[in-house]
Amino acid sequence: MRWSRSHIPTLRDDPADAEAPSHRLLVRAGFVRQLMAGVYSMLPLGYRVRSKVMAVIREEIDRIGGQEFLLPDMHPIDIWEQTGRAEKMADILLTIEDHRGSRIVLGPTHEEIFTTVAKELTSYRQLPQLWYHIQTKFRDEPRPKAGLLRTREFTMKDSYTFDVDEAGLDVQFDRHEEAYRRIFRRLGMDAVAVKASSGAMGGSESIEFMVASAAGEDDVAACRSCGYAGNVEKATSALAPIGDAAGPAVPERFPTPGVRTIEDLAEFAGGAPAERQVKTLVYFLDGEPALVLLRGDHDLIEQKLLDGTGATEVRPARHDEIRPLLGADAGSL
Repeated sequence: MRWSRSHIPTLRDDPADAEAPSHRLLVRAGFVRQLMAGVYSMLPLGYRVRSKVMAVIREEIDRIGGQEFLLPDMHPIDIWEQTGRAEKMADILLTIEDHRGSRIVLGPTHEEIFTTVAKELTSYRQLPQLWYHIQTKFRDEPRPKAGLLRTREFTMKDSYTFDVDEAGLDVQFDRHEEAYRRIFRRLGMDAVAVKASSGAMGGSESIEFMVASAAGEDDVAACRSCGYAGNVEKATSALAPIGDAAGPAVPERFPTPGVRTIEDLAEFAGGAPAERQVKTLVYFLDGEPALVLLRGDHDLIEQKLLDGTGATEVRPARHDEIRPLLGADAGSL
């Protein structure tokens, strides 16, 4: 196909609503066009790139024994209700209703559907199995942004393995990690594998591949000495030891009029620096109130609270909820 015969509608100026450089360039160079928030048409150049990326992924997953599937994009809501994820993922589920009144989920992921197929695995002799697909997913993202980086309709590759035991699962996990490393190398991306939280997808272990980007939303904690890296939602570290100075034998009470924050108390006469204070936060975990205690100079990462407590839903308490619960305002806890 000659360039002169191709549909490559370039633009002289940046689109007004494009913030990320990648978004501006994709639109100006004629790779994509936006239909509505978080939904894009892939033009011929963009589709060619997408096809080449998918070919690399297929080659590497086939190399480790993957079998490709094509699964429905429409799922009956009852399958999601049976696993509890209709409620857990309610904020991002896109649903429609057919003319019979049945609710249908536009698939944000396909664990539920693959498990219906896996019911026909009736003997350990059929294991292990490695299944995957590359398909359109739908998620009702509240804030689509950065062009193709956060959208409501997107293409995703997922793998699902079925093994005799956890040892087999570990083997599959390691094979996938190496396959993904090869994929990123072939695509010329400097990706770093980091420990991550599985979140609503579930699982006992999770690794994310991160690429540094000004348009990114996640932070990574990394150690230059040992090479450890983790998403801050999962990363752990050891605090430097702090020696306690001699204090009174019995804790002393002292008034703190008008002091409502950690910063205020750090500056208050008789107070203490933030790292010597205890921060008390009030949260609701699955609808039940809970106190969360942190060092004064630390911030709470809600995903760690979910992972540590096993809760499925977490939110900070409102000011009008705290006094009836504890008899004091948030600044006095």
